[in-house]
Amino acid sequence: MITDIIVKTHPVLMPSSKHCKPSRELRRALKGALAMARDRGYVMSGDNPLLTPPPRDSKTFFCSFPAHFDVTDRLGQQVIRFEFWNKPLSQLPGREGQVVAKRVRRAARRTGVPLTRVRLVLLMPQHTYRQERQERRALKGLGAHLEVFQHQFFSRANELPSSPPCELLADRMLVERYQDVYGHVGDLPKINADNFWCRYLGAAYGDILLSSGGQGGMRSMQLVVPSRRACDDHSGEAEGRVTQWRDARTSLNGYLEAIRESPDYY
Repeated sequence: MITDIIVKTHPVLMPSSKHCKPSRELRRALKGALAMARDRGYVMSGDNPLLTPPPRDSKTFFCSFPAHFDVTDRLGQQVIRFEFWNKPLSQLPGREGQVVAKRVRRAARRTGVPLTRVRLVLLMPQHTYRQERQERRALKGLGAHLEVFQHQFFSRANELPSSPPCELLADRMLVERYQDVYGHVGDLPKINADNFWCRYLGAAYGDILLSSGGQGGMRSMQLVVPSRRACDDHSGEAEGRVTQWRDARTSLNGYLEAIRESPDYY
């Protein structure tokens, strides 16, 4: 699992050379990013020597920009690159609307994975939703994924309890069982995709958040719904996720059937 970062107390200075020390904001952002990776269940892959492991020392990590580290999802099927910049999105090198596509191609080339298996988590001092939308459009044809956060986002992340008050429900079979007992998931209480916890845990349109439990150990579910910003494009996201769940269930059923028919299959 993700190891905790060793953060030393340094004066507040922006790193401009190898001898400068990272600012407090950058150190907090790095600590928050590592906590986010841990809470999402990401792991370090020992099978791919091309991945850059999470840092243990923030001073060394921020010697130059962009600074980055790589993790994988639980199954090792996707590479997630956390990339830090010390300048706004509008000032990153490259043509507007194609900056992130260039970064994703580079990450795929250096880690040796297809573009569709890359998720870029971009962390920077400032960006706008318009800039983020432009970059997302450029990524659609590549099949890669993008998340953009400001360093300031982790000021709250660093004040979180030891574990988040909710988790992303990944067991789709449990969701189907819920539907059989309680009714359609569309009747669940709703939570906006822009909510802090949705962004922190990586929940998107159609996902379900499960609370950690309140009084008496009772747990509740919430359905993640699209952002209220009319300018955001969510078309096809829900349909795509439903297809993924169906494909995963079909694959699992086929695997179980193969085991039943041939005990030596496993």
